[in-house]
Amino acid sequence: MIYKRMQNIRESFDKTQAELANILGVSRSTYAGWENGIDLIPLLKLNEFCNHFGLSIDYICGLTNTKQYEIFNNNIDKNVVGNNLKEIRIKNNDTQENIANVIGVDQSNYSKYELGKILIPTYPLIEFAKNYNISIDWLCGKTKDLVIK
Repeated sequence: MIYKRMQNIRESFDKTQAELANILGVSRSTYAGWENGIDLIPLLKLNEFCNHFGLSIDYICGLTNTKQYEIFNNNIDKNVVGNNLKEIRIKNNDTQENIANVIGVDQSNYSKYELGKILIPTYPLIEFAKNYNISIDWLCGKTKDLVIK
């Protein structure tokens, strides 16, 4: 879903893959891999893409058809993301082991996400958001809206 929306947005703004690659600081072939669904776009690059076009991450990831939220922070901090992952998991009385299985990662890596040691990759984050029906933009500290609009 990400790659189709990325392509549609790029084309609606009459931009080439080369222009977007330059904006995101990657090669055209790297960008093309993301847009064609061959490679996974890193969360920080996805955030840059969204910031450039003023769109929500939830929209690009196909969790909503609402293109924009009230964004109060354009940056992503792995500690904020980690704390929010943990908060939601605990509120739902879930274990790290269970949620790691749900999002397709091993428990030791999931633990590192919650501790803010490493940033959760894009697709496991999407699965986490879907599992709990919450906003990726909220998880990333970009909006105050916990619920997907």
